[in-house]
Amino acid sequence: MWKRSKVTDQTAAGQTGIKKKSKVPGVMITQFVEELPEGMSTPDFTRKPIALTIQQGKCAVFKAIVVGTPTPTVTWGRANGEIHFHPDVCMQKYDEISREHTIEFPKVAPEDADTYKCFATNEYGRAVCTVALNVIQVGFSKTKELQKTQVEDTKDVRKNLKKRKDDGTREEKQMEPEEKVWEILLSAEKKDYERICAEYGIKDFRHMLKKLTEMKKEREEEIAEFVTHISTLKHIEVNDDDCATIELDMDLKDPSSKLFLYKNGVMVPFTTEESESMKHNLKQVGKKYVFTIKNLGSEDAGLYSVDVGGINVFSTDFKVPEVDFAVKIQEVKAEERQDALFQCVLTAPTNELKWLGKSTPLSNSEKFEITVSEDKLIHKLIVRDCMPLDAGIYAAVAGIKSCNAWLVVEADKDSASKGKKPTRKTTMAGGGNDEDLMAIAKEQQEIYQKKMDEKMEVAKKAQAEREAAEAISKVEGEAAKKAAAEEKAAAKAAAKAKAAAKAKAKKAAAAEDAAAGKKRAAAGGAGASVGAGGEGAAGAGGADAVGEGVEGEGEKGGKRKKRVRKGPLVPDTVIDPGVHFHAGLSDCKAIIGEAAELECKVNREDCEGLWYKDGEEIQSSEDITISKDGTFHRLKIHKVTEEFAGKYKFEADGRKTESLIVVEDPPRFPAKELEAFKNPVTVKKGHKAAFKLPYFGREPIKIQWYLDGEELSEEATIKLDYSEGCSSLLLTKLQRKDSGEVKMKLKNEFGTVEAISQLIVLDKPTPPMGPLEIVEASSSTIDFKWRPPKDSGGCKIDNYILERQQVGRNTWKKVGPIGAEAKYKDSDVDHGRRYCYRIRVETEMGTSEVMETEDIQAGTKAYPGPPSSPKVLTAYKDCINLSWSPPSETGGTNILGYNLEKRKKGSNLWGAVNPPDQMIKGKGCGVKDVVEGMEYEFRVSAINNSGAGEFSTPSEFVFARDPKKPPGKVIDFKVTDSTYTTLSLSWTKPKIIEGVEDEAKGYFVEIRPAESTDWDRCNSNAITMTTYTVKGLKSMGMYWVRAVGTNDGGEGETQELDNYILATPPPVRPRFTDAKMKSFMVVRAGNSARFTINFEASPWPEVIWLKDGSPVPKKVTISNAEGTSQLLIPSAERSDTGIYTIIVKNIVAQESFSIEIRVTDEPKPPGPVETDENVPGTVTISWTPSPDEKRDDRLHYMVTKRDSSKSTWHTIADRIFNNRFTLCNIMPGREYQFRVYAKNDMGSSKHSESQKWLIPSKREKFTVSMPETKPCDLQCPPKFLVPLKMHTAPQGYECYMSCAIKGDPTPHVTWLRNNISLNTNTNYFISNTCGVCSLLILRVGSKDVGEYKIVAENSLGRAECSTKLTVRE
Repeated sequence: MWKRSKVTDQTAAGQTGIKKKSKVPGVMITQFVEELPEGMSTPDFTRKPIALTIQQGKCAVFKAIVVGTPTPTVTWGRANGEIHFHPDVCMQKYDEISREHTIEFPKVAPEDADTYKCFATNEYGRAVCTVALNVIQVGFSKTKELQKTQVEDTKDVRKNLKKRKDDGTREEKQMEPEEKVWEILLSAEKKDYERICAEYGIKDFRHMLKKLTEMKKEREEEIAEFVTHISTLKHIEVNDDDCATIELDMDLKDPSSKLFLYKNGVMVPFTTEESESMKHNLKQVGKKYVFTIKNLGSEDAGLYSVDVGGINVFSTDFKVPEVDFAVKIQEVKAEERQDALFQCVLTAPTNELKWLGKSTPLSNSEKFEITVSEDKLIHKLIVRDCMPLDAGIYAAVAGIKSCNAWLVVEADKDSASKGKKPTRKTTMAGGGNDEDLMAIAKEQQEIYQKKMDEKMEVAKKAQAEREAAEAISKVEGEAAKKAAAEEKAAAKAAAKAKAAAKAKAKKAAAAEDAAAGKKRAAAGGAGASVGAGGEGAAGAGGADAVGEGVEGEGEKGGKRKKRVRKGPLVPDTVIDPGVHFHAGLSDCKAIIGEAAELECKVNREDCEGLWYKDGEEIQSSEDITISKDGTFHRLKIHKVTEEFAGKYKFEADGRKTESLIVVEDPPRFPAKELEAFKNPVTVKKGHKAAFKLPYFGREPIKIQWYLDGEELSEEATIKLDYSEGCSSLLLTKLQRKDSGEVKMKLKNEFGTVEAISQLIVLDKPTPPMGPLEIVEASSSTIDFKWRPPKDSGGCKIDNYILERQQVGRNTWKKVGPIGAEAKYKDSDVDHGRRYCYRIRVETEMGTSEVMETEDIQAGTKAYPGPPSSPKVLTAYKDCINLSWSPPSETGGTNILGYNLEKRKKGSNLWGAVNPPDQMIKGKGCGVKDVVEGMEYEFRVSAINNSGAGEFSTPSEFVFARDPKKPPGKVIDFKVTDSTYTTLSLSWTKPKIIEGVEDEAKGYFVEIRPAESTDWDRCNSNAITMTTYTVKGLKSMGMYWVRAVGTNDGGEGETQELDNYILATPPPVRPRFTDAKMKSFMVVRAGNSARFTINFEASPWPEVIWLKDGSPVPKKVTISNAEGTSQLLIPSAERSDTGIYTIIVKNIVAQESFSIEIRVTDEPKPPGPVETDENVPGTVTISWTPSPDEKRDDRLHYMVTKRDSSKSTWHTIADRIFNNRFTLCNIMPGREYQFRVYAKNDMGSSKHSESQKWLIPSKREKFTVSMPETKPCDLQCPPKFLVPLKMHTAPQGYECYMSCAIKGDPTPHVTWLRNNISLNTNTNYFISNTCGVCSLLILRVGSKDVGEYKIVAENSLGRAECSTKLTVRE
């Protein structure tokens, strides 16, 4: 399946494309058109080139197979520089049999190593894939070299990413593109790798993945040093409040680790507090860290990186598209269960918007439908089945721009549906005129296209300048190269001449030596002969070359000389062949009977060449024209036939280029017959229709017939005929419903073609359509209309035929044909009679069935409805002018006039203004019969042929007096109260000056922001009160305010405040509102310390925290909100101990409060414990101090003991602040053991225990002395040792009362509630155990409230004790 991308980009000059993904990995397809025609397709690769790593000097070949309709053109390119096509360097080929496109490097060189691109292009799109060619120089090991390169690349990239200062921050410099792309890839998801590589030009995807895996592994190890866990990495998101956020969850090993934010490698300052002045903000909630970028602009685009302790943990690329809202979304008011529509128009095409509903992202679902127009400019959001819960703010975000609006859902007010779910409504609320939106979108499209064209022109101009500069430099280089070659050739020619002269001299010397030798031989009489190595003829060196034999000895010892060649075997200079192709021949598909053309371009105009077909030379003829136009050579075939298919070649000066002409024969129709076929065929019902059309094209051809889109097959009424070169369709017994489009479709291996005609079947018309519309039904006329028939039978309507029947009679009277207009006015009627009509339609095909109307009464007594309430235009002391609107219900006849009545205020009687026989003709009247100073109201009724209708509702009361004067200025206009969003005003009524300023009936309040010049009216209707509260102000905003009085005479002069007003509450001195605030806090080391202060102050105060009089450390987090401030110490340490002071100050005063926070931990135990007896009968316990004694000034000691007489430990001393304690009253003979504990605010340490200690006892003689006994009298009156206590118990809970009583003899105890004895009440459990008296109530209720008394009596006296019980609900 094709996967359509959501991104459009520039694919060619002035051409926009849609990116698609191929089935073959690594292939990117760009579609040039929105929708592909049937049978057409974009190019694609079925086999893409494979990357090669090859040794220098070997042959390298890339092969590719492409598909597409029409056949794509294949070209090759490279990333760096251009490909130079030359038989010795690089050749491009195409194999027709295997359909392979190849590019071949006969002998690869190191400079051929590069990334190559293969492009397949046709008119509907382009496909591109990349392939790498790696060249290994001779002497290198392929595997080791590649591994070494990859390792070095990875190390270099990581080294660049790791460049840091000593404090862990990065170097202050912009990131290089290579550093940027690797940082993006390290934080990106796998599905985005391919897009990022394509964007930044990374070709070797496999190598990138291997390098990225190594970098990720190393980065995870580095992050593990600072972070325990990291998750939920959210890339940058734009919100509807003009902010963008970056979110990540991480658990830091050291909470004090520093966090850094970078943009494109440059550190960005940020604050941890809410501040309007700082653009970047960090908010931490638990383990979640949220970076916020405020007031977004185009300059905020870039790569944002988050570092912890000098290690990068997350990066995200923020792109800002150039888009804005041309039309923003508007507020929508919808009824319950109605659909709501939000729509907007953008300034640039955007695939999708980010829609938010109540700050929650929205997507397509049953509830929400998001649509985009074809031009990507109009975006719509439909909220289905609105309920009150759906009301709120909805927002649209495009890039960094956003807009929002309210959705107001009005609940169903129908009392009948209360308790039931309202019915679903099919209407749509919101939206506007679609034509206006389309016009705005079209205008924005033109503006956007104009901008893109301007950018394209600038790019083309820059490209042309670059190409011109490259051409100039190329020409200069070639000139310099040519000059150097000429100098080199001249030098070689001089050297050659010098060598020739030298060789000639040697030759002459050798000849002389030979002649001398002959003379000597002849003189000596000995026969000597020249050896085989003697003088030789000219060798391969040419006519000028002189050779010498290899040195040797002849029969007589003669020497043979070496042959010397004059000049080199191969010329030192290579002559440029002079001709090469700028553009070769391309394969061509030709249709039989049409023209075809081949074209190529060479580098010189004086070049002549030859054309060949299948190896045989061809010349111009009647069917073929060969032409030359400058550097272009063309071969044109005027009318293609099968014999022209084959391989064509153009050869010039030893260079050649080849291509194929493939002859196709798609199905086609003759033009004349096709035009005749398109004419509609009209037949009558029951008749037959025939369609016939010849065709031509290569067989086999598939023929299909369609009627209204449905394919036809042989049936009783359908006959299909297929003959050679022709097909026909015969339809019999046609009905009216068979009318429609007739289509013939042909298809073969080369394409598809269609021919379309229309079939019209004529029939009788259907009856006219109701309902009947009665225009007038008076005593003399009945005028009515109806609707034309649904189907006129395919013919024009000639007449409507009417018949009339008077209700009560059996006969019908023929009115006759009335024409083709669907209305009739019957003037031949009797008043009060009822009539019925029959209507038929008449066409050339016949007459329709009848439509019978309902009964219509002539002259019905239909009275008009009430007109509108009379409106007072002007009022004077002797005349009041009125106007009104006619009634919406006229009673079926024209309105003849009106009756007008008046009534004084306080009276119940209405009086006629006009006489009964003189109706008012117009829609207004001036009433002159009025008394000055009296107050009147008026009503009006309409009159038609039936009579006067109902009266209208009365008008407003109006005085019969001259117009009033506008009121004067309000008095004592002032501000009584203000808040951050409201402003309360008051004033006194203006003075009344007779004839100049009248009384004010109401008032308007107007407000103007200081930065604006326009006044806005706060109340749309005049208020009668002299106070008003303005709402919806901007906090700390500056406003001008004024008030104006109004009455019937108009508005008076405005009264403005003397000075502007700030939207702020009245000044309030800072005050802490907490009833009880701690002044001391103990925190265990490692835990967090949190302290919250609540306060009130106005205006908004400045809050400052100090520690021991200095600013708090950076690790301390301060969070300020309205009326509260919080101090947070994460992971507190002992060094955080101190006195923290909060200072709240504003323009009125300042207030401060201090709290001592002590950070400590359970103390370490003291050292060894020693005992010593310095004084007889005492023991001194001493111990080594605890290690924490120096760090904790509140540390003290506790001593416990245990002796041999008891097994339990008892505390004998506490809060000892030294290291010694003396215990007295030591009993001799007992063993003692002591334990010492160190204590502080967090608790006690483990104990340090002493050795057992004993004072030996001196045994003495035991004597017993018996004391004298005296009789003891223990009798006493009752007495309360422990009295009753007050009790307050929750309702439903138990209550227990008890006291202790002493007395002898044992006293009698009585319990009473409200002086009533309870001793016999079973609802109370009473007990008396050894003088402890108790009363138990199992479930306390309101009935148990009261005074409880206990009375103890014996023979010696009486005692009482009482208490009260209250019950808390």
